[in-house]
Amino acid sequence: MNRELSLKVDSQLSFSVNVQVKEQLKWLIGIGLIEPGDMLPAANQLADSLGINRNTVNLVYTQLRDEGVLNIQKGRGTQVVSGPIVAKLRERRQPMHELLGRTIEEARAQGIALEEFFLASLAYTLLSTSKPQEGRHIALVECREHDHFFYSGEIARITGEAVHTVFLEDLRSGREAVAESIGRASLVVATLNHADEIKSLLAPFNIPVEVIGATLDPAGLLQLARLEAGTRVGFVCLGKEGGQWMAMRVEEAGIAQIVPSVLESRQQAVSADALASADLIYASAAVYDQLLKDIPEKVRLYPMQLEKSSERMLEELARAGGAHQ
Repeated sequence: MNRELSLKVDSQLSFSVNVQVKEQLKWLIGIGLIEPGDMLPAANQLADSLGINRNTVNLVYTQLRDEGVLNIQKGRGTQVVSGPIVAKLRERRQPMHELLGRTIEEARAQGIALEEFFLASLAYTLLSTSKPQEGRHIALVECREHDHFFYSGEIARITGEAVHTVFLEDLRSGREAVAESIGRASLVVATLNHADEIKSLLAPFNIPVEVIGATLDPAGLLQLARLEAGTRVGFVCLGKEGGQWMAMRVEEAGIAQIVPSVLESRQQAVSADALASADLIYASAAVYDQLLKDIPEKVRLYPMQLEKSSERMLEELARAGGAHQ
């Protein structure tokens, strides 16, 4: 992306500068002015153009990476990813764009100051519920090396609710860290990978913990089973632990004719030597798009899906949440 971003920040607003920058970027991506695959300006370049601290931009980029919107690679830059999370963002923002356009036109026609109008709208939203009941806050707890984007996306898809990802590594430093990271969560979803540890860490907080698991899609499993004996297959996730989980699921399925290896991924990138060592690469959804650009002839999407029991549990949560609203 060669054009300069026309972002603005206003220190007088009640919203912090990093929230202003983050939401403007999400808006431009959502309405298609920034496309998947576009490179964003370097943090220092964007910071200079806005007159803000570089660390603020770095924080925004990191938050958007953790939300599954951006991919950050050292030495290569920051890129908008192509995937279900960005697709959902665009799906939600397009109708908002049209509605807000009409609303702003009407407000201006009536001489209403836009900042005052939208702050008043926020207050109205907070006051408009029939009873002082907050929506349910779902937190997914998972380690950084597993495909947390897959799990959070599936939880959001099935329940229709926003999901906040909390990393297990951040919880291990003590009770204060747990309290700060979990925040206002009324429900925690953990994966089978670390369920016992997560339940132990959250025990003092009396927060319900539901456990979900993933398995292999039968069609993708059949493709793996049909590979020739001796085929060197590399498994790639966000970290070594995630890749090991992928390889173990294939082994448990009885596929023994391949030669598996776990390829380490750093910032969603794998070394050229590691890629060359495998005949085929099976990548989790979190790293698939990037590898598809680098080695389209070798990469395959790892056939992961939620277990049926986990889907049913999340569907029940969705129905229970709807009944209480």
